[in-house]
Amino acid sequence: MYSAGDQIIHPRYGAGIIVGEKNITLYGNTKAYHIVELVGGRGEVMIPVETADDMDIRPAIQNTDVIEEVFSIEPSELSDDYRARQSLIQKMIKNREPREMAEALRDLAWREHTDKLTAVEQKMKSRLMKMLSREMAVIRPNLTVETANNQLMQMLHDMVQQHT
Repeated sequence: MYSAGDQIIHPRYGAGIIVGEKNITLYGNTKAYHIVELVGGRGEVMIPVETADDMDIRPAIQNTDVIEEVFSIEPSELSDDYRARQSLIQKMIKNREPREMAEALRDLAWREHTDKLTAVEQKMKSRLMKMLSREMAVIRPNLTVETANNQLMQMLHDMVQQHT
């Protein structure tokens, strides 16, 4: 059960903060909705309270420790078969677990450093950067998505330097 002030990750809309609840009556039925303010000024979404637990919504990470930990581990060598690489990364993105997203980003950044990425992989890397930057921004109220993105890029740069 979620309440006002909770920092969440919606499977479709990404990172946001529950700012309140609203009752809406439609066709004589009244339902309660969480109002979620999305980070980065991307608006608000309303989530039915009764189905919020069934929507794959999860709490945001508490801090960046999981990302830092993943980046400190030796990157995995991705397959030379681009189809296999993209399939693996897509599964990691779809899962939306912070650890797996950080691993996918780390491994793509490493591949970019040691070889090259396809256009599809560049898009996947960009998507992961946005997702993790927004999650970082939601847990730190004074951090903009742009600043979080810059911090994430610096963390990736440091990771590449550490493992070179």
